[in-house]
Amino acid sequence: MGGLTPRRRTAARETRRLLLLTASVIVVFAANVAGLFSGISTVLPHLFYLPIVLGAYWYPRRGVPFSLGLALGYLVISVPFISGEAGLLVQAIARAVVFVAIGAVISLLSIQLREREERYRGIFDNSEAGTFIIATEADGEHIEEVNYVGASLFGSTTDKLKGEPINRFFDDPAIWESLKSDIDLRGAVYGFETTLRRTDGGTVHALLSAGRLHGGGIVLTLVDITALKNAKETLRRTNAKLNMLGRLTHRDLAAAVSQLLGQITQGMRQFDDPAFHHYLEDLEESARLVQRRVEIARDYQDLGLRPADWQPLQEVIRRATSCLLIPPGVSIRSWVERLEVFADPMLDRVFSNLIENAIQHGKTVSSVVITYQILDDGLAIYVEDDGVGVPEENKERIFEYGFGSGGGLGLFLTKEILAITNMTIRETGTPGEGARFVIHVPPDGYRIT
Repeated sequence: MGGLTPRRRTAARETRRLLLLTASVIVVFAANVAGLFSGISTVLPHLFYLPIVLGAYWYPRRGVPFSLGLALGYLVISVPFISGEAGLLVQAIARAVVFVAIGAVISLLSIQLREREERYRGIFDNSEAGTFIIATEADGEHIEEVNYVGASLFGSTTDKLKGEPINRFFDDPAIWESLKSDIDLRGAVYGFETTLRRTDGGTVHALLSAGRLHGGGIVLTLVDITALKNAKETLRRTNAKLNMLGRLTHRDLAAAVSQLLGQITQGMRQFDDPAFHHYLEDLEESARLVQRRVEIARDYQDLGLRPADWQPLQEVIRRATSCLLIPPGVSIRSWVERLEVFADPMLDRVFSNLIENAIQHGKTVSSVVITYQILDDGLAIYVEDDGVGVPEENKERIFEYGFGSGGGLGLFLTKEILAITNMTIRETGTPGEGARFVIHVPPDGYRIT
């Protein structure tokens, strides 16, 4: 039977069922007729349950007509022998009714079972993930069932993979043993990244999840992440090259600007013409603006290079303030203990920028307070000071590239750092009473530990 196609195997199975069902009906009727001739009418009718159960289970859509036919057949052979006894006749009719009822119940349960099987079979066969049912046997774990995606992932077919030991497809077979231990310990394993070996000798990177089934088997799902891994590696190499190019460019620009400033200084010493001095002073201011922007670009050349991660905000603020020169009359207070946010590793630059901005532009600032509030649509982090505030006409413009003095990149880059993990920032303070920056964190971007 191993060489038959699925269609032929199904046809052979149906033939066996029909033969067995026909044989059981013939045997049951023969036994009951013989029993009636021998005066036995109470025990042998129970044999009808066998063909009724088989027929209703195998052919649930025809279960009720089939059991009704058997019940009528039973009455046909029974009535001639008990027609003179009312009690036995009533018993025979009651048995016939029970036969039909049993057939109806089993048919209904079988139909529900088939519908569930078809539903899960549809999920199994049409899943975007490679799905395997692993059977545990004396000589190890073997593939019992696999869908098309799983077979393609291993570079084979569903028929060829059945019966194959699952550990042969792991790049390191010891990983499978470790996975089994984790499954036995926790009941399931999710999101495990591993390398698998295809039947053609190639390898594939996959995200694996697995869990125990009743009876000792294992359901295993694999998602091919080879293309994603390759894309991430390509992106990593590209970013590394761009980063190196940025460092070289920064070095060259910094050297060129330093040389230019030196030449301007030398020119101011050599020439006494006031008009020429004024021209050189303007040129120096422009050169220093370029120098400040180059320095800022150096600080942010790693933006987005490392993956975002969960960060304890209190520690981030402590790290940010430790790098700043805080005037003696200014206090920095943060009330964000136990709060973690999912953000770019350069999150500390956000708060150092906001605190430095308050100190430099707030004029009368004596206090900067950082708090948070849980909202219906996420979380708000407030950075407030008691300085002069931001004029209404500048509340949106302060985040634009090049706005303001000193190069105008601090708040612009602050917004860009936050945007990497879908956070936003706006200024909502009252002019004359202080600035109030509100950072909005999406619902899945924060947690309270």
